[in-house]
Amino acid sequence: MSTQNQHNTCHVSGYKLGAKANPQMNKEYQSVTKTFNRISLASCIAIALAGCSSSSAPVQITPEQLVDNTTTPDTGWQMVWNDEFSGVDIDKSKWSFEENCWGGGNNEQQCYTDRKVNAFVDSGVLHIVAKKGSFTGPNNPDGDMRAKATLPYTSARLRTLNKGDWKYGRFEIRALMPSGQGTWPAIWMLPSDWKYGTWAASGEIDIMEAVNLKTPTDKKGAAEGTVENRIYGSLHYGRAWPENVHTGAEYTLPNNASPADGFHTYAIEWEEGEIRWYVDGVHYATQTQEGWYGQYKENGQLVTAPDSAPFNERFHLLLNLAVGGAWSGNTNEGGIDASAFPQTLAVDYVRVYQCSKDAETGHGCASVDEAIEITKGHETPKILVADANYGKGNLLEVFSEQLNPLLVLSGYDPEANINVSFVDDASKGKVLRIEKSGASGNSYFKTPEVDLSDWLGSGELVFDLFVESNPNDSELLVKIDSGWPKVSDLDVPLPDQGQWQEVRIKLSDLANGGNRFAAGNKVDMSKIINLLVIEPQGEMTLMMDNVRFER
Repeated sequence: MSTQNQHNTCHVSGYKLGAKANPQMNKEYQSVTKTFNRISLASCIAIALAGCSSSSAPVQITPEQLVDNTTTPDTGWQMVWNDEFSGVDIDKSKWSFEENCWGGGNNEQQCYTDRKVNAFVDSGVLHIVAKKGSFTGPNNPDGDMRAKATLPYTSARLRTLNKGDWKYGRFEIRALMPSGQGTWPAIWMLPSDWKYGTWAASGEIDIMEAVNLKTPTDKKGAAEGTVENRIYGSLHYGRAWPENVHTGAEYTLPNNASPADGFHTYAIEWEEGEIRWYVDGVHYATQTQEGWYGQYKENGQLVTAPDSAPFNERFHLLLNLAVGGAWSGNTNEGGIDASAFPQTLAVDYVRVYQCSKDAETGHGCASVDEAIEITKGHETPKILVADANYGKGNLLEVFSEQLNPLLVLSGYDPEANINVSFVDDASKGKVLRIEKSGASGNSYFKTPEVDLSDWLGSGELVFDLFVESNPNDSELLVKIDSGWPKVSDLDVPLPDQGQWQEVRIKLSDLANGGNRFAAGNKVDMSKIINLLVIEPQGEMTLMMDNVRFER
């Protein structure tokens, strides 16, 4: 292929690949074209079908896949930034590479590099390639080489930080997804200024994520033989990790088509107080500020951010393909199918629009399907504040007939396995009942941060326990939590089913037991934020009463 910088226009299957987009175009149907090095028609088709690159073979893309029938709504959106990937290389004035072997905070198994085998432009398409092969780099997101890690895969993560940062707008990305167990492509946004603190207090916007496409689906109720084809749009917000929360929605393409079989346009419209998600122009989800919140520390005190925070500050775009990790590695078939790699996230274009009617708030340009229900979010939690004597006495009540008013009963329930209620028991009166139908999830009592380090000598966790059912002889764990991974857990001896029994656990035993799910970690008793975590390890129904710490 010619390396000269002279350009011709190439036509494939009636689709014009040539002149650059006019950023000022704002028509109901806008077809932005591509620029190629000088090539013949036959060469153009050959490149589309087989690809050519000195650094890494491009993913196979047919001419039909490049036909873009997506329309940008003619409601006042004006293009302010775009990348059509029409040049020879990735445009460094628009994109930066992240380079690390950190694992993304999700135990991902790839190192992100700036090598051309992991990210390059070919035939007007950005290729982000995840490949098998060990690589060593910094084990932190800052790229500090003083601490290193070696991981078994490489990939790339591009971002527009300080080169493209926006507050409100419409963001369109046309892309072809990878497939296979262990793949995790993401098109997303992070804060540029982190005004409200560390992740996720300052927010995260996931325009599109997918995991393990084309593997057997693990969707509840799916027929046997159904393959994974869901995509997701989500928000992360709340407090700094690990007290963050998220909400989102999933979407399936018409006729159960796979996002890994063709290019599709993934978009959000983000305005003050509202974010909407689209695929190929179809509006499928909406979240509003009534369902999100931000809480952060100001002068050492936890405060609630105003109005539409944290989604009222500048964000930037990210494109990446992760391998394995907490989501893709633990769903569908589990783990990573090494035979599925290399895999490619192919991006046709990225376009950013601002609302010409009101750029300050983004209002006035919305394209809304009124039939779409607003995704249920999270209520802003009460900020728990205790006086100086909290935790200083010889008794710290959790639940007896009623919940301690300084505590909040909450839970982690990603697969809707848990039902928590307060019920009347003939012998006990009002008791706590926890019904769990699967392996994941727990219930916990949030507390104002409290120092219980002086309870380690003689302190005990005491409660009455009744096991109503335990069909698989699952274990029951209790935990005390100072923020993940600084958590300690212990097995609870179970009474015979159908009988109440008092349980006493020495706090020193619980604290020193450490975190079985994150070896080498244990609770910091001086900074307790979740006083008690109750976690059956499988299907179980139990009741508890007279829950307390005493010494």
